[in-house]
Amino acid sequence: MLRRRRRTTAPLTPAAPAPATPASAPAPPTLLPPPVVTLLGLAAAVVVLGGIRASQGVVGPILLAFVIAIAVHPLQAWLRRLLPGWIAVTVTIIVTYTALTAFAGALALSVLQFAGDVTTYQAEFNALLGEGEDLLLQVGVDQAQINGFLERFDLNQVFSLVVGFLSQIAGVLTNLVFVLTLLFFVLLDASSVHAKMAAIEAIRPRVAESMRAFTHGVRQYLVVTAIFGAVVATLDVVLLYALGVPLPLLWGLLAFLASFVPTIGLVVGLVPPTIIGLLDGGPSTGLYVLIGYLLINNTIDNFVKPKFVGDAVGLSITMAFLSLVVWGFVLGPLGALLAIPASLLARALLTDGSPRRAWVTVLLGDRAPEGEELDALARGADDADRPQG
Repeated sequence: MLRRRRRTTAPLTPAAPAPATPASAPAPPTLLPPPVVTLLGLAAAVVVLGGIRASQGVVGPILLAFVIAIAVHPLQAWLRRLLPGWIAVTVTIIVTYTALTAFAGALALSVLQFAGDVTTYQAEFNALLGEGEDLLLQVGVDQAQINGFLERFDLNQVFSLVVGFLSQIAGVLTNLVFVLTLLFFVLLDASSVHAKMAAIEAIRPRVAESMRAFTHGVRQYLVVTAIFGAVVATLDVVLLYALGVPLPLLWGLLAFLASFVPTIGLVVGLVPPTIIGLLDGGPSTGLYVLIGYLLINNTIDNFVKPKFVGDAVGLSITMAFLSLVVWGFVLGPLGALLAIPASLLARALLTDGSPRRAWVTVLLGDRAPEGEELDALARGADDADRPQG
């Protein structure tokens, strides 16, 4: 007889579920529509800027101390290769203190001298207005219109703006106790900044990259602007000395400070010495000052300096002007001087470290990215928008 074979079957096991693909992963839920998020961000920005404006006497010197620390960090790093760390910090503090004290002292003395001499030009100013009034009457301008203009125009009001601007700058610089105390601690912490940046790069690479780009851009902007500002100020002082315009040192310092004011710095440094030259030496001297300033300042600021600054700033002309308006309103005259570094810091903190907001950086910039740069930004935005599975 044939025996029937017993068929053995392996026990059935449940099939493993197929791994979920990235395309099937649900997108993270959005609690609020994007327009609402944008409006809330703008409202928060208004509140923050209002708080900064209310405490500008503290925030301004703090920002100035950090900008100075960024500017002098290469000196400290070079000294650390030659000297012990505490000696390098001490030498950096002494050099910075000496430079700030000398600059603030010269500025304060010049402002005091100008404030005492400005009233002596009232008679010349009234005579010049009388000649202008006769000329306008001869060409047919109505006397009532002339009187309305003269009532709103006062020499003391014109120069009070200059005195107020320089006085507030000198007041911040003379408050060296707070600025240098904060600067001392910042420079002490600078010894470990490289290790901290390496740790940040391991945690958030894009944030570290944006902070390095910010410090490099601010340092390059400050150094180049200071060098060309000193060149412009020296040439302006020589021109004013040659023309016999009073207080040439003050106008040279004003030209140096105005080089840090974006878009309207030329006008800030040009108007006061031109008016003084007009009142002291007559129309010919005022015209020579005007032409000389336009040739010197305009050529260097608009044609020479941009080639050396390059892409350090990366802000369009419109954004540079808006930076001047916003930070000048929030922080006063010091904000006008620090408008570009403050805007670069805000951009580094809010947009540069996030691929999702790379379009904001492009919109604020002075040029459109092309080629590999554009491809890298697009890939970063796609990676950020891709849902995580």
